[in-house]
Amino acid sequence: MKKLTTLLMIILFVSSGAFAQLGEIKGFVKDEEGKPMPGVTVYIETGGTMQGVATDANGKYTIKPVKTGKHAVNATFIGYKKAKIFDVLVTSGAIAYVNVDMDVAATEIDMVTVVAKMHEIDLINIAEPGVQHIIPKDFQRSVSKNDPILAISAMTAGLTVAANGKDVYIRGARPTSTQFITDGMKSISGEIGIPGLAIGSVKVYTGGIPAAYGDVTGGVIVVETKSYFDFSQEYK
Repeated sequence: MKKLTTLLMIILFVSSGAFAQLGEIKGFVKDEEGKPMPGVTVYIETGGTMQGVATDANGKYTIKPVKTGKHAVNATFIGYKKAKIFDVLVTSGAIAYVNVDMDVAATEIDMVTVVAKMHEIDLINIAEPGVQHIIPKDFQRSVSKNDPILAISAMTAGLTVAANGKDVYIRGARPTSTQFITDGMKSISGEIGIPGLAIGSVKVYTGGIPAAYGDVTGGVIVVETKSYFDFSQEYK
């Protein structure tokens, strides 16, 4: 009986000693604006083994049980720099409080193979297969940009300009079957009526003309003029 009592005392002593050598690490993780950050991985490394948790919805975390001694607390989250707090002292039966401030990481771009595109807008629009779109960049690069009709005809399939430099034939239809619309207004004169330098982008409908443009047997040339912002960007 005496031996059994002695053995139990030894077990209790060892157990209490083992429990006494453990503590906790608690804290709060916030971003640069002081807002709580949920889902941040917070961990320590003990003997090559990681021990940690993710912060809750309020940015709080608790790591336990933690062996007594000094530890380095790490915090990681996608898009933020890894934070590391050294020499966090954990004592027996106590809580070490460690708050972490996360900083946004600089963006690192991997090597990317860029394939050059001739147009910023697809040559064939699935929604409007009968329209050809001339973007401002392409129009301004044209050697005929000062003569809008010539510039448009040079970049549009199915469009021909008559010898007088004014009449436009779309897919062989008569010039009177071609409709010009500038900034939503139908041209009365049957011409664009503005200088090439004022043109931003152009849409040429050679088929499948939307009902909004009425009953047109030839085609529609829709012109959008440059905005103040476009001009200001050119002369910076």
